[in-house]
Amino acid sequence: MKKTIPHYYAILIGIIVVAVCFFAGFKAGLFLFSNTRINTDNELINTDILQAKANNQYESVQNPQESVALKNYCDSNTQFSEESDKNLCSQKSKIGGAKGLEINLTNQKALLYENGKITAIYPLAYQSREGKWFQAPTGYYFAGVKWKEHTSSIFPVTMPFAFQYYQDFFIHGIPYYQNGDPVASQFTGGCLRFENSIAEKIFNWINSGDEILVFKTFDDLKLKSDFAAPVDLANAWIRQRFNNPYRTAWSFSGTEFLKFDYDQHAGIDFALNSDAKDKSVYSVADGKVVFAQTIGELDHGFGNTVIIKHDISSSTPSTPSTSSGQVNSGQVVYSLYAHLSSIDTGIEKGVIIKKGEKIGEIGNSGYGCDNYWKVGKDGCPSTSSGQVAGIPDTHLHFELKTTPILTNPEGGDACLQKDGSLGPCFGYTPDNPEDYGYFNPIEFLFEKSQITNSKSQTITNS
Repeated sequence: MKKTIPHYYAILIGIIVVAVCFFAGFKAGLFLFSNTRINTDNELINTDILQAKANNQYESVQNPQESVALKNYCDSNTQFSEESDKNLCSQKSKIGGAKGLEINLTNQKALLYENGKITAIYPLAYQSREGKWFQAPTGYYFAGVKWKEHTSSIFPVTMPFAFQYYQDFFIHGIPYYQNGDPVASQFTGGCLRFENSIAEKIFNWINSGDEILVFKTFDDLKLKSDFAAPVDLANAWIRQRFNNPYRTAWSFSGTEFLKFDYDQHAGIDFALNSDAKDKSVYSVADGKVVFAQTIGELDHGFGNTVIIKHDISSSTPSTPSTSSGQVNSGQVVYSLYAHLSSIDTGIEKGVIIKKGEKIGEIGNSGYGCDNYWKVGKDGCPSTSSGQVAGIPDTHLHFELKTTPILTNPEGGDACLQKDGSLGPCFGYTPDNPEDYGYFNPIEFLFEKSQITNSKSQTITNS
């Protein structure tokens, strides 16, 4: 008698056959249409386009609103002085808050922000020479007093549309002499100068108390091959530069001796963008840990700090010179990393460390709050200087010096203490730090190059 397949087996075999045919057809479709995939909303998406987006390979077009690359912080009413400034619309505010002025001293552009949107982008006309005590201060500040015409107390000139941004440093238009002739020289004693038409617009826009950030980037710098960057440079910027002026006294205001009222920053403050993923701090070269401390009353404001010893090899290119002479092959140099939120396990005195090896995480630790860092519960109120619009003043204070100590290696008791006596210097020196045993980290680690990230990618509204 002929056997028959039970009814339920027939149904099961039929289902298997249909599934195999469907799967084979699906695989054939993927082979024939390999440049597409299915997203979670069951839409066909061209994978070549997705890859181009990921690599930021879209070229600029006439209408940036039709592009798909970067987030747009401008709107249809944003004022541009140059067409190319539209490339800066992808720059998210580093201040946050309702209103603020950000000036990038590297590309010499001023961005005016309101409620997170860029309302205008203007070119800076002149800035002071870098490396001098009167170089324009970088960091977080607030707009002070405003004068449509402000007469300098040191030079016989009047500065139109002037407003204070830090102590004796102003933002203003083109100065003019008493006879009305404009100053032809590009020299400026640390103030930031705009053409009059632009200075007037900024003057009318900004209010006393509005936030100001003056900073630099690494766009004109190339890291030397012998060194690693201490932070992720792709998402970092210079919050306070080497030799940056910091006022500590008010004895010589309005006189030629004004310099003596200021100390100079002995390192570089590296800050990260708010959306940076990599917050690690790295050793800049091979070396040995010679100092590691955690936050406490004796940290002198440096917080969690690591110092590493490095032997400069003969292969190190373009070793920088200092006021005391040339850095020689075989010289020992010490790198200092301060304000860390944490120090990695195993990073302790005597440990050998490699170039680019992680030390810890960038933070804002420090027991004191005298020198523009916010430490919150670690010792200072959250409203201390350096806290802007609720943004913690997170940064890496980085030094290169001749001795593994927190203080100045040379110059003895050079800094004025709170009680009026002279004592050691912590993070600042009364004159050029190179005279007190410090090296300029920018000259040491980097070479000058042309600006490379004048972003050509286009942007879209989000």
